[in-house]
Amino acid sequence: MFKTLYADSITLHIITEDNLSQVYDLFQGFPDSKPMLDEMFQHYLPKYEKGRQVNYGFYSMLDDQLAGMSLLSIDSWQERSGSTGADVFEHMRGRGVTPRSKPHLFYLAFELLQLNRVATGCLVSNQSSKRSIEKTVGFQFEGISRESGINEQGEFEDEYIYSILRRDWINLYEKSQVQVIA
Repeated sequence: MFKTLYADSITLHIITEDNLSQVYDLFQGFPDSKPMLDEMFQHYLPKYEKGRQVNYGFYSMLDDQLAGMSLLSIDSWQERSGSTGADVFEHMRGRGVTPRSKPHLFYLAFELLQLNRVATGCLVSNQSSKRSIEKTVGFQFEGISRESGINEQGEFEDEYIYSILRRDWINLYEKSQVQVIA
């Protein structure tokens, strides 16, 4: 089992039951610590279905600075599909952390877990997430999912949907750029 994925000065450290208290401590002291921790406990902890892990949450470091979190979730083992997401601390935004973390997650999805498809999306009002997704090589816009998300005001909102396929990843990415550290 791996613990860390590294590429392009971004290190993703997997969040586990064993390191959760250290990760909790690491996330203290920032103006947005509380909402980031709320997100971590809601979305980034390991989850299992039928004995297989279906949620791989990571905390991300840009060089030696805590940047945020990245996630790969398995939507269907049978269909070999997953989805990805990210949350970045406010003071680390605009540094390309999320798009630069995607090769790590794609490596995990396509090389280690043998998935065929990884999707992502964002609310249509979230222009910064849209720009981040569109900076990620390989993601293709698939369409709009009508009223499939709920915004901060608690209202239904449309979402942009993007995906990358394993064959796209093979053609666009060099596997050796990601280092797996046990």
